[in-house]
Amino acid sequence: MALYLFLVCVGDRQGLSYYGDQSLANKLNMEAAALDYARSELIGADLVAWQQPIYQVLGLDPEPAPRKPSKGTMRLGDVLKQAMEAAHD
Repeated sequence: MALYLFLVCVGDRQGLSYYGDQSLANKLNMEAAALDYARSELIGADLVAWQQPIYQVLGLDPEPAPRKPSKGTMRLGDVLKQAMEAAHD
């Protein structure tokens, strides 16, 4: 989630950002393996596209009709909202 939030914040109007792996790892205080894993998870979830060194945050599909999340599961939007609220406290 940290990588996704960072890319959303630094991307231009098209969602593009040009941070290299070393810069991202330093800014996010992340090991290279963790960064690789986070990137592959975001790509697999169709949240970002990546062609070294360019990342693009992809548009989200319109939200489907509300449904109750299963126990212990949160929607990504809710998680990001909580993270932003915690950062402002």
